[in-house]
Amino acid sequence: MAIYAYRCPGCAWEDEVIRPMSEADAAVVCRQCGSTMEKDIRANLPHAAADSYHREIHSDSLGIRSDQVDEHRRLYPDVKLDECRRPVFTNFHQHEAYLEKRGIVKQPALGRKHGKRIA
Repeated sequence: MAIYAYRCPGCAWEDEVIRPMSEADAAVVCRQCGSTMEKDIRANLPHAAADSYHREIHSDSLGIRSDQVDEHRRLYPDVKLDECRRPVFTNFHQHEAYLEKRGIVKQPALGRKHGKRIA
């Protein structure tokens, strides 16, 4: 048995499936949109830099109001904002420094579903 990581090209849902290696190429259907998922070969590769995100993090919980955009750009020039005025982080250290500078303490999420299932 092996764990295979999949990513939906339609909705970007990520999933993991445990199955025999003989079924490695069998199709997996996305539970969110019903599209056929693709193997995510990056999930099992070693990361070159452990402190970098393999894709940018757009923080919904740290979004700012439109009247705060200029102040944000002045105080945090290295943290860009997306079209919805959410901060975009490219690495762990940038994210942690931003939270610390703003006085935000992270709390662990209890029972949070990460969008991955082992079945």
